[in-house]
Amino acid sequence: MVFSVEYRRKESFRHVLIHEVPVTYTIQKDGRTTYQKGKIVDISPSGLKLFTEENLQYERRTLELDLSFILYSKPINVKGDVRWKKTSGDGYYYGIDMDNVEEHQELIISELKLRRKKEVFEEKRQNS
Repeated sequence: MVFSVEYRRKESFRHVLIHEVPVTYTIQKDGRTTYQKGKIVDISPSGLKLFTEENLQYERRTLELDLSFILYSKPINVKGDVRWKKTSGDGYYYGIDMDNVEEHQELIISELKLRRKKEVFEEKRQNS
């Protein structure tokens, strides 16, 4: 029996966060800037899954967000486009494709490594 799996993402990894990361994002619409808050559920160097209570009115058209968050210690500010939307009981999940800026990708990778080391250390400490 042969199973075929179709991969939509081309990144090498996606890190599911043990503790969701707060994120502030802005939307430019009709000449106005709207500031909102949400949480990052998972992240890779080129994309992330955002949870928010706000309905961003994404209907398969381009919607660009300016995102600001801290994975470990350094602020990360990136632009991203909404690629998909899923309704949840208490909010919405959005798939965000971040701009391919190598500098941002390297920062995300290094911050994820530091964050994961801290998580592993805390897990070991709690289990001792």
